Amino acid sequence: MTKRDSKTLPEWLYLETEDLPEPSALPKPLWLENTKIEQAMDSLNTHPEISAVLKRLWQKDPYTYNHCHRVADLAQWIGQFLSLSNQERVEIYLVGLMHDVGKIFTPDHVLKKPGPLTREEFEIMKKHPEDSANIISNFKDLGYLEPAIRAHHERFDGKGYPDGLLRDKIHIFSRVIFVADTFDAMTTSRVYRKKLDLEVTYQELTDCSGSQFDPEVSKAFVTAHQKLREWIHNKKKAA
Repeated sequence: MTKRDSKTLPEWLYLETEDLPEPSALPKPLWLENTKIEQAMDSLNTHPEISAVLKRLWQKDPYTYNHCHRVADLAQWIGQFLSLSNQERVEIYLVGLMHDVGKIFTPDHVLKKPGPLTREEFEIMKKHPEDSANIISNFKDLGYLEPAIRAHHERFDGKGYPDGLLRDKIHIFSRVIFVADTFDAMTTSRVYRKKLDLEVTYQELTDCSGSQFDPEVSKAFVTAHQKLREWIHNKKKAA
């Protein structure tokens, strides 16, 4: 099972190149290291109840397990550009870890289908935010994050699910997770399609800003992600 490694650059940068710089060498406006946040996030991965659920998810579907880890790490990184506190960055990391654990209950013929879902199958898939939220609601001292997990497929224009929430009625953590979730889904390959080019993904997030995505969140992510990748490439080129 994949685990966090704060000493290497994260998968979600999709650099696909060797001899990358250490995270500590990255420009501070784009990469703010914080030992306390790192330690808190690492401790969540060993939390008995959380690790037990994640183990079940790994056994059910390794892709979804790894997807949750990437989304969690990406979401907490985005949080620094939205002025989230250290505590909030740790909390949004947990929301990312748990956002899809409800897929444990999704039938395999739907979850692992090698192609587009039918309308009926999509209705089954749409149950996972509520199932994920129900799981964390039973965790001692963590149930307060249930609304953020439940709302991670709500759209900024109110056309999402399961509750059709609109704009700031959607938890800020959910709005961030939705961007991180979409980015990861578009930039990883599946059986039925290849991953999309990063520029195509950036454009999609930009074009859907204000409809699917919170404009502030999508802009913050795209801008920072592009700048960080550009800095790393320029650094390597100059070496």
